[in-house]
Amino acid sequence: MNIPVARGLRGLIYVLWDLSQVDPSDLSILFAGTGRLRIGFAEIDPPQGCDPSDELVEDAARRCCDNPYYAFHKPAGTSLICIEGDWSNLVDAQIKGRVAVAMAADARSPYSPLYARAVGMPRPWGVTALFAEHTGAQQPLEIDWSLEGGVRTTAAVLEPIAVDDGSPAAAKSPAPVMQRRDSTDQKVIDPPRARAFATFREFAVALNRADPGALALAGNGATSDIPVDSAELRRLLGMMWFGTAFDRLPRDWRERLLHVLIEGATVPDHAIKRGRQTIHLRELSYEELEEIGSQTSVPDVIRPDLDLLIAVGRFWGAEAVKRFRFVETPGRHEPSMMNSLLHKLRD
Repeated sequence: MNIPVARGLRGLIYVLWDLSQVDPSDLSILFAGTGRLRIGFAEIDPPQGCDPSDELVEDAARRCCDNPYYAFHKPAGTSLICIEGDWSNLVDAQIKGRVAVAMAADARSPYSPLYARAVGMPRPWGVTALFAEHTGAQQPLEIDWSLEGGVRTTAAVLEPIAVDDGSPAAAKSPAPVMQRRDSTDQKVIDPPRARAFATFREFAVALNRADPGALALAGNGATSDIPVDSAELRRLLGMMWFGTAFDRLPRDWRERLLHVLIEGATVPDHAIKRGRQTIHLRELSYEELEEIGSQTSVPDVIRPDLDLLIAVGRFWGAEAVKRFRFVETPGRHEPSMMNSLLHKLRD
């Protein structure tokens, strides 16, 4: 397989596997018409710890749109832009804007990109674009995203159902009333009811997809028997799509999750060098944690615990960070003079 195509598929699969923030119903518009798709990839390789320059972004956008691996010549319609890289949101906006310019998009253009970001993507970084040929206004595919029985497409059928209101006219000629039915089983769709989930991750994924059963459980299931594992919850906090699921949880659910995190994990009280000072995690405010987290020179041994505290502050507020139990790190020692000098050179 050609390297540009392989890397493009790699970025696309990584984003879709992580679910990102693209809603499945929006994503289905890509495949709702009868047109063709084309994929493009362009690598962006900025210096370590730096944002890519305007020239790198411009070149990547042009190469992503002008690659020879395309399957149509008509204007692009609904498309998916997947960005992979450890840089600021300003660069993301530049990339999207430059790709739109390269696609000759204007106020009359049908080009309508969906945006997704791959978090923690290994190098090579870049931008992957899945362009769909414009085939007119299309309705999203109706897809059953529930986890029971796999994913399947459904067609909503409106069938006339006679309703007798007791009037003489109705007795002679019942008025047809359109009622929604599901063509997979031809049964009237019942109101959403809470259903069982084997794991909290399964529940969170369904909640992110606005599954009616998950939404019903979110409203009254804080005391449900869904097991919530602290390690699994910690992994979910690092996934971008989890924010959508979290926003759909009421306060009692959120308190339960925070309690699981606090009871299930202790945080090593790492020592971090800031200038000439050595400060520990327990002494840092949420704003200071965010500032340190934005730096690329944080040691790998500290990064997971730092990311946990930042995620907790983002979801539950700055005060929640102080509720964790900080324990002394084994073998903790002050950095040597040589390490301090090297740290200053890296900064």
